[in-house]
Amino acid sequence: MINKNKINIIYYKVADHIIRVADRIGIDMDRALPNFVPFRLAEAEFGPNMTSIEVSSEKCDLDRDDLKLLSDVSVIWEERFRLEESKDSYITSILANSKEQTWTMKSSKDFAFSKVFLNIEEVYSTNKLSWLIMVSFGQACLNGRTLLIHASVVTKGNLGYAFLGKSGTGKSTHSRLWLSHIEGTELLNDDNPAIRVFPNGDTFIYGTPWSGKTHCYKNKKVQLAGITRLEQAPHNSFEWKSGSEAFVAVLPSGSAIRWDRFLFSQMVSILEAIISKIPVGHLKCLPDLEAVELSFLNLNERRMLNNG
Repeated sequence: MINKNKINIIYYKVADHIIRVADRIGIDMDRALPNFVPFRLAEAEFGPNMTSIEVSSEKCDLDRDDLKLLSDVSVIWEERFRLEESKDSYITSILANSKEQTWTMKSSKDFAFSKVFLNIEEVYSTNKLSWLIMVSFGQACLNGRTLLIHASVVTKGNLGYAFLGKSGTGKSTHSRLWLSHIEGTELLNDDNPAIRVFPNGDTFIYGTPWSGKTHCYKNKKVQLAGITRLEQAPHNSFEWKSGSEAFVAVLPSGSAIRWDRFLFSQMVSILEAIISKIPVGHLKCLPDLEAVELSFLNLNERRMLNNG
């Protein structure tokens, strides 16, 4: 049941950044955002790169003549997604089916503040609110040298290894093979981890509330030890990339609005810092044990070499 008389402000911490959600409807937020529960803070906390989200059951009134269409397709929502731009805002919409209501999010140009106009009837039966918060956070956190990246990540000890690739390449499969065959490995995140580069060059990878179809929502961080881009092939081979080739290998997996010059340049800066510190490999592979042994051997050897 929705309690419309209750106003609540909830704080979450993701990748050491604060997400502030102002609930002015009276939603049971733990039920609406179950994947956020491990990241919820017991009390208010503030930070320089806080993302503020307000949820509303009002209708979002837009001047369609003032909007420029940037995209009308996404990997998740396919043709039901729309991103538009006005003079001072970005408008993200998940279009309605015949029996649904369009969900709309209006965001400041840096995405530090967003207002979500939701459909109360769907709030407990869909992941739309979670996804819209991810869109907002993924842009706002760039200002804090943090990047959401489309990847599957395994950990071994205090180190993390990220596997990138196009959808359907086999990132999750490769991670599961690591879990099965490399002792001491765990899954950190299976879809959208966050990488944060600190001023001293230390680079950490974090679990987040967004892990695709895999229920893996760990509030944990480890040092990023390697990045591997996967490509399906009839054989297994591994090659290290550097410079522009490493940048091109990682760029497609970064989450930033390409149409916004400032946000995109922030992402490029973060990626340049990442590839200057973190080894990047390219694995052509089959979904088999040999591919796991090959990636683990190369990543482990490079780590030992870097540690002297």
